[in-house]
Amino acid sequence: MDKVGILVVSKCLSSAAMIDTFARSDNYSPEFYVAERQVNPLNFKRAKVHRVIPDLDVREIAKFAGRHRREIAFGLTDTEDFVVAGGRDFVEKETGVPMLCVTKKFAVEASKADQRLLFERIWSEANPRYKVFDPSEFSNPTAAVDDFTRFSKGLLDGFAIKPDAPARGAGVGVWGKDFRTREEAVEFFRNVYSKGRVVVEERIEGEESSFHAFSDGRHFVPTPLTRDYKRAVDGDVGKLTGGMGSYRGPDEALPFLPPLEWEKVVRLERDAFEKWKGEGSNPGLRGIVLYDALMHTRGGFKILERNSRGGNTEQMCFLTTMLDDYVDVCYRMVDGSLKGVRFSNKASVVTCAVPLDYGIGPAQDHASVAVSLDGALALEKKRDGRLRVFPMDLRLDEGGRTLMGTSRSVAVAGLGSSTEEAHELSLEGVMALDGPFRHRNDVGSAVDIRRSKERLLAVRKAATAAPP
Repeated sequence: MDKVGILVVSKCLSSAAMIDTFARSDNYSPEFYVAERQVNPLNFKRAKVHRVIPDLDVREIAKFAGRHRREIAFGLTDTEDFVVAGGRDFVEKETGVPMLCVTKKFAVEASKADQRLLFERIWSEANPRYKVFDPSEFSNPTAAVDDFTRFSKGLLDGFAIKPDAPARGAGVGVWGKDFRTREEAVEFFRNVYSKGRVVVEERIEGEESSFHAFSDGRHFVPTPLTRDYKRAVDGDVGKLTGGMGSYRGPDEALPFLPPLEWEKVVRLERDAFEKWKGEGSNPGLRGIVLYDALMHTRGGFKILERNSRGGNTEQMCFLTTMLDDYVDVCYRMVDGSLKGVRFSNKASVVTCAVPLDYGIGPAQDHASVAVSLDGALALEKKRDGRLRVFPMDLRLDEGGRTLMGTSRSVAVAGLGSSTEEAHELSLEGVMALDGPFRHRNDVGSAVDIRRSKERLLAVRKAATAAPP
């Protein structure tokens, strides 16, 4: 088989899933050149060349890529930090290695306020009611608080307070969950405002989904819809986290959505993408060009936020069910011929094993805590492709021990003909891990899906019954 060199810029989020998907190629023999923040066990084992760059400085990444430019066909990343910092622009300029992510110009994840302004231009119906609070426009913090108080009183269903810069869940507050009184909301707003611009949006009741799309700069190729679980504890309660898991069903849509809603989402997302990229081909939009967090609500759906790369666990759901060779998909994105990507009708449920204190208390120092993936990896072989184990915030020390970090430790994907089967396999894999972990039990469960369907139906019935 033909060898193909692949640069992977890794923050140890979804990079293990990317490498695993490439490694399953039937047509190529991938060789991985990995630049990552720590020594991820799977990535280190599979890398031809591995380099630790703790801060993922784009200049150091470019030097690393430059030394191997003759062997590398293309590169990818699992972190918005690289994208927002203009990593693609710099690496391509310095090395000529094509990177499959958007350029800095299109890295809208850098600012939630700029996202709202973008949607005003390309898809105004996707915006909820919102207001941007910019310190440069207020004489002092008290004036901003007074304006926030006036605006938020008009949002009768509650509101969300978001820092302008990416916060990965931390720093985002929602009425009724993170604060329950006006006084608590003002205090939350003051804290976020002290760090820069703030976006306040109306709280939207409904059910969430995650929409992703690939592009070669011209063609728009959606992936199956996924559902992310941000809250720390079963029942979708507790603090917001980077994500406790995700699922996709056996169909392109999610099982709690009406059949025609998926078609509407794709049509409107495609129309907005066409306005965003402009006429013809736009090489700045290449790779996974968007990951939109959608809220399906009383009148259709709204966009909660847009990300400039694939979701961490959501991406695992569709990579594990991709039928096309991922190397060929990437080659087609580079040469501008990506007209479609095939996915199976398998469900995929990804459950994260996390440190015991993750999302529920002050972070502890786990740097010297050793864990073992041996049981889960043995089960992965036994389940013959229906189970995948992806290390995340784990690192190998010089003695070969696998040590914990402070964030999500391992993601385990279960694949099945039904979401329930995939859910059970995912939990079986998580339980086979050895270490001080916890996890959510309801990611992709039949009970949770039924609740989603009931909640969405109730929201939409209430809207039709409400007086005009």
